[in-house]
Formats: sequence, C-alpha cells, structure tokens
Amino acid sequence: MSGRLEGKVALITGGAGDFGRAMAFTFLREGAQVLITDVDGTGVLGAAAELGCLGARQDVADEARWAEIVQLTEAKFGRLDVLVNNAGTEGSMKKVSPEDTPLDEFRRVQTINVEGTFLGCRAAIPAIRRAGGGSIINLSSIAGLLATPFQTAYGTSKAAVRQLTMSVASHGALEGIRCNAIHPGQMRTKMIEAIYSGTAERLGLGSGADAEAKFKAMIPMGDLGTAQDIANAALYLASDESRYVTGTSLVVDGGMNMV
Repeated sequence: MSGRLEGKVALITGGAGDFGRAMAFTFLREGAQVLITDVDGTGVLGAAAELGCLGARQDVADEARWAEIVQLTEAKFGRLDVLVNNAGTEGSMKKVSPEDTPLDEFRRVQTINVEGTFLGCRAAIPAIRRAGGGSIINLSSIAGLLATPFQTAYGTSKAAVRQLTMSVASHGALEGIRCNAIHPGQMRTKMIEAIYSGTAERLGLGSGADAEAKFKAMIPMGDLGTAQDIANAALYLASDESRYVTGTSLVVDGGMNMV
C-alpha cells in the first residue's frame, strides 16, 4: 500500500534520532509533507537534508518555540494534520534507585518528557482543529507500564505521558482530534547500546553484548525491535486507517509487557 498519508502534513520532534528519522522517512514515503525538529540543530538539519524534508531546531521544553514551530508548519504547508511528540530523554545513563535519584535529574527528565509533550499537544490542537481534525502521537515506553526501580525519573515521566494522552484524546474526540501513545520496548538504537554498556557495568557483566543477551531472554519474541517497527506503528496511527482509534496505548515490545 502506498499514499497512506497523501495530502497530510506531519510535525515530528526528535527528528535527528533513530525513531524520528525512521518515522520521517516512512511518512514521506507514504505521501506526507514533513517538518522534523530536534534540540540538536546541526543533526536535525543534516537529517532533513538527507530525507528531503524541512528541519528546524527546537527545544520542546521552550513554550514560545512551540508557537513558532506550529506557525512555521502552517506557513510552509498550509495546515497541520499530524503531530508526533517523539523528543525525549532517558536522563542519566547511570541507573539509580528512587532513594538515590537526584531531584534536579528527576525534574529535568519530567521537564523534557512530560512538559515537552504537554506543550506540543497544547500548541498543535488549534492547528489540527483548523485542518478539520487529525492525529497526535505521543511516544511513551513500556517503562511507563512496568516497574522501573533503576529508571525512576524516566518511568514516572512515561507513565505521565500515557495519562496525558488519554486526557488529550478525551478533549479532542468530538472534533476528530485523535491522540494515542506508542510504548516501545527494547529497541535496537544508539541509545539502547549506551544503556546496555551501563547496565553491564552496574551488574558486573562482561560487556554490553552480555547485557543485551540478558534483556533478549526477557522478550517472548526473542529479539530487539527496530526503529522501523515504531515507524510502522506511527504510520498506522497517523493514517485514516486508525480513524476510530483514540486514547489508546499501542505497545510495541515483542511481548515483554506480558512477562
């Protein structure tokens, strides 16, 4: 199938990262016009040039910048149909317990992951309303569904994103403004490689590869997912195929949440 997003305009944050690039590539392939943003200005402009889309620097925790980005999208493309709140942070790669989590680190993660997503939803809703409805897709995590004793700040933030998603979905339902969350599990990205290295050190394992094997053993499907798996989920939620889907959590984790 092709042209699943024909005529639609999408704004994707975190566009310089693995998920953002994969989603932008997939959306463009399916006919959308795309603007990607990232706090890494050089990275996002490079990604935009490679992909053949528009790129801009954005700190998602900056309220004023959100207004500018939405205005830019409408000025360039005439509308906004899809927002993907993909930008986020794991926080410190050093995994610590709730007792040992510094308050400033906890707050920093909430600012980016929760406030950034909230500001994105709030800024995009009027534009999507002007377009006659559309889709907001928030990136959460299975860390927002499962206990995360060594990822206190991150898990808390992603659980908050899930609740925010339902609030926005309820608010926009009668106007055709859908809002859903994607919960990735263990995905093969640059970020996860760094996490595995840190986990290996903390658990006294030989290498990041040993940590990866340990995590794979916890996944019923026996392997890590890919950025394209997340892009495929986002494509469904961005398209009209999901016109009757809102307020839901789409878990993409190889069954890990069942364990």
